[in-house]
Amino acid sequence: MKEQIVRGLVVLVLVGLPGCVSHGAYEQTRKDLQSAKSDLDRLRGQNEALNKQVIGLKESNAKLKEELDKANAQLASLKEEAGKERQAADNKAKDLDRQVKELTKAKKDLAQELEVQKQRYEDSLKTIKRQAKELKEREKSALIEPPTPQPKPGPPPADTMRPPEAPSPAPSAVPPSLPTTSDSSSNQEGREQANLVDINKATHADLTLTLGLGKEDSDKLVKSRPYKTIEELITKAGIAKVTVDKIREKVTAGP
Repeated sequence: MKEQIVRGLVVLVLVGLPGCVSHGAYEQTRKDLQSAKSDLDRLRGQNEALNKQVIGLKESNAKLKEELDKANAQLASLKEEAGKERQAADNKAKDLDRQVKELTKAKKDLAQELEVQKQRYEDSLKTIKRQAKELKEREKSALIEPPTPQPKPGPPPADTMRPPEAPSPAPSAVPPSLPTTSDSSSNQEGREQANLVDINKATHADLTLTLGLGKEDSDKLVKSRPYKTIEELITKAGIAKVTVDKIREKVTAGP
């Protein structure tokens, strides 16, 4: 009876309390809670691992940023050096262009001067040939001229049998003036002096074509003018003594 009453009370309690959970549901809920706790613990472990990875990534990022800053600094330094080298190369190229222009102009001037000196040389050569031809024609005409006929002696006088009388003193005949040795030597020296090259007035063409000097020695000679003696070509102009000895007989130092 009592058991029935208890069962009835339990049934009433169960009927009266519809919100109460059954034992099976409780167990299921407890298992779910344990499973959720296990999942939570697992997620906490994963979160800690992820936090460690994040910290490692932050440290790696900081190192990479530091290396990137160093690389940027080196790149800026290289750019600055490259800019300086580029500027130096541009300046050098401009300098070389200027030198090329100057050399081209100097070459053009030298070519023009060479043409002028060549024309002068050809004119001088023509003059020399013409004078030589005239001299040969004069010598030839002098050789072809007939000799002056001498008068034939007349017959002896009739009174050749008379003793000869003492000849009366004839007036001293003055022979035609002949050039003395001193006059001929002075004329020859004058001609030689006229053929000498004046080192104080000679042009580059005279120095190179007539005397056979090189361009360097010619420039030295012209630059160190004037000269009082031939020896100053050695002491003043700095031309080698061997070269001066070769041209010594061909030059003179005029006023």
